Formats: sequence, C-alpha cells, structure tokens
Amino acid sequence: MLELIKTFINSQIFAVIVTIILTFVSTLVIDIIKFNRDEEIYLKRKRECLYQKMYDFSMRLEKDIRDKNKAVMSKATKDLWNDIQVESIFGKQDTMEAFYDLYEDLEASLDSENNGWLEIHKQNNTRILEFYVLIKQELGIAD
Repeated sequence: MLELIKTFINSQIFAVIVTIILTFVSTLVIDIIKFNRDEEIYLKRKRECLYQKMYDFSMRLEKDIRDKNKAVMSKATKDLWNDIQVESIFGKQDTMEAFYDLYEDLEASLDSENNGWLEIHKQNNTRILEFYVLIKQELGIAD
C-alpha cells in the first residue's frame, strides 16, 4: 500500500492534479483581490461625484440666497438637492453631517440681519470653503 502511494505521488497524474488545484486557488485569490479593488474604486468615484454635487449645491444655494434674499431655491439648485438626497448613501457619515450643518448655516444666514449682506456672504463663503477642505481631505486630494 505504501508503495502504491509513493508511485501515485511520483506520477504525472498527481502533478496535474496539484497544478489544477494551485491554478484554481491562485485564480480565486486574484479574482477576490480584483473584486475588492474594483469595489473600492467604484465607491470612491461615487463619493467624488456626490461631493462635487454637494459643493456645487452649496455655492448655488448661497448665490440663490444672495440674489433673492430669501430661501427660494432655483430649479437647478432643487434638482441638485434631489440628486444629493438619492446619492447620499455613498457619502461618509461625517461628511454628510458636515454638509447638512453647512446647509443649515446657509439657511440660517437669511435670518441674520445684524450684519450687512457682504458680511453674510463672506461668512457663507468661509463655511463653504471649510467644507471644500473637508471633502478634499477625505478624497485624499493634495494641493
């Protein structure tokens, strides 16, 4: 029996079986690594698109506030808001919270009558730029 096992291990059939198993395992591992990498790239692209829309929305809303002196969004701004709501599932929790805080601050700036419109505009732009820096950091974009 021992002699039969030694003969089988030294045979070409055993070598073929081992080669098939190693090929299968290595292909499986490579596919798993590729899938995970593709998934990370997909999520990063979705976040980039979402954050661009969020930044664009912030700037459009600030302009709408400045132009109309009231909280009436233009159609383009509303459409962007709706897109953001649908795609917000791809955003990182901290970034989404920062975005909604920014939105609340922009809305609250309408009620600020203590300062002139130029001062309110400067404060809004400062908040928008802070958000801009946050999303650049999250996406790993260096200046």
